[in-house]
Amino acid sequence: MRFIRLTILFLLAACSLGAQAADLALEDQDCASILERWAENPEAVPARLVDACKEQMAQPAEPVAALEPAPAMADPCADGGAGNVLCWGPWAALAPAAAAPMVALAIPPHVGDCDVGSGISDRCRVQLEQIDPGPGPEPAYPLAPCEPGMPCGFATFVDGVTSTGDVEDTEFKRFDFAPDGTRFVVDPGGPDEIHSVAMDTNIQPRPDGYENLRANGIEGEEQSRAIARIIREGEGADIELAADIWAHGNRGTRAGNSGYFAWGVATSASGLALLNGEGISLTFTGPMSVNNATNGSITVDFGSQPSWTGSWENPAWSFGAGGSVNGVNLLSDPSRFSSNVQAGSVVQGALLGEPGGNQGIAHIIDVHLADGGHIKDVGLLRAPVIAN
Repeated sequence: MRFIRLTILFLLAACSLGAQAADLALEDQDCASILERWAENPEAVPARLVDACKEQMAQPAEPVAALEPAPAMADPCADGGAGNVLCWGPWAALAPAAAAPMVALAIPPHVGDCDVGSGISDRCRVQLEQIDPGPGPEPAYPLAPCEPGMPCGFATFVDGVTSTGDVEDTEFKRFDFAPDGTRFVVDPGGPDEIHSVAMDTNIQPRPDGYENLRANGIEGEEQSRAIARIIREGEGADIELAADIWAHGNRGTRAGNSGYFAWGVATSASGLALLNGEGISLTFTGPMSVNNATNGSITVDFGSQPSWTGSWENPAWSFGAGGSVNGVNLLSDPSRFSSNVQAGSVVQGALLGEPGGNQGIAHIIDVHLADGGHIKDVGLLRAPVIAN
């Protein structure tokens, strides 16, 4: 465009270097452009034109206010502008003066055509593409979630066989337990996988609906043990819920690992359908295992969009949480923790047992409290037995 403008100016200048007072402002602007072009490339502009512009720019401008207004001029391009050098094809005016490049604008790409029937391009409206965000990201479970109807458990994991260690050195692992209490597996399929040796069991009654299980086994230098609260339907029946202590180590080297656990069989798909179809609420309660002075309580509201809320009470601290229920799995929502819970905290759990039977929740808490330090624990909470 700038080249076209200069070409036109050269033609105008060749016709006449004289100027009327009414055209003075235009000529100054044109001369400025000519001199700029000459400064960039002296060979591109005739010397006589440069000299004329230098002389023109050196003269003081006459006051514009004293000039008579110029009469309105007919549009030279009104009838197509045939033969008029000012009318080039579709352009009916001189190109604009050279200016700084426009700043790039973040204009969305045109999608689709102009609105049907508009007929005029400058009235077309850009049709913005509607982008489907799709489903949100899957919840970030600290441990692999549980499957309906399958064995499901969680455990703490520490060095040594005392089951308790420094909280910052305590890890969480998935845990599996034999229905007869004779074997367990820690971190199944993981890098720290531990298989217990076969264990003998001794089960004694308790007055609170649980039974006490003591299991111990030795194979060569390897030794395993479990001390747990268990629930079963009767003598000789399979264990349905279990929680508390596990350990496995080498008697010769005295090296080993241990921790606490909570385990059961996850609620079946048909059991979940029944609970959600009835839209009932169930409250699960019980002590935690690492620190049995801590009591947990979780209420699950079943329905089309099941959710849960919970609280944990200890003589030294307490906190609350809530979140979603996805299948059998519970996961905390960061926005639903009580105000004394700090970022990075999480609660994960799973529903155990069938409606009308022994139902529970195995879960872990990994919580940073503003007034209570860092808490890591695992627990088994029970619901009261209700008729089907």
